[in-house]
Amino acid sequence: MVRSRQSGKRAGDGVIRRLWPAERDLFREHLLRLDPVTRHQRFGTAVNDEFLESYARTTFNVGGLVYAYVVDGVVRGAAELRGLDDIIALTGEAAFSVETPWRRRGVGSQLFGRLITAARNRGVRTLYLTCLPENTAMRRLAAKFEADLVSGYADVEGVIATGAPTPFTILDEALDNAKGFATMALSIQKSFWPSTLIARTFGA
Repeated sequence: MVRSRQSGKRAGDGVIRRLWPAERDLFREHLLRLDPVTRHQRFGTAVNDEFLESYARTTFNVGGLVYAYVVDGVVRGAAELRGLDDIIALTGEAAFSVETPWRRRGVGSQLFGRLITAARNRGVRTLYLTCLPENTAMRRLAAKFEADLVSGYADVEGVIATGAPTPFTILDEALDNAKGFATMALSIQKSFWPSTLIARTFGA
């Protein structure tokens, strides 16, 4: 059983936090910035902008959560926890994407830790993730979190036992979500403020 990592911590120049449905456009813009290689690694095949637009629209529906690495209000990495609409199965699916310039900063590890905490708190006992055989970075990350890796013909599947929730994991996520929601609310509020008021308030 892997232990979840504490959330809400800084990673490089950004912060790991939950994304809310009102921030769907931030997730969409992140996906559209992915280069062809990263898109192929994330989805297992070549995908175009139209596919990503549609994917972003449906990701925040019932059964999915998104956590992000946010730098100056821009999403540079994302981790998805999917399958929560079928919670009776006690399983979920994890997926990750980090823009190339922001790799090798520990972003993937912190996103993975956040995802494991969220999975535990929702009764998910087993996390599955799939990557291409040549995606060595993802395979190393999965191994770091004690995943059992099984190689197939076209992909590698990782299986992670998350463990049961504890008062600490529940409090950890609650504090992280409160911080993330406050950040989102402030961002939306600022978008309606006159630019002169923003300049006086924040010294711009």
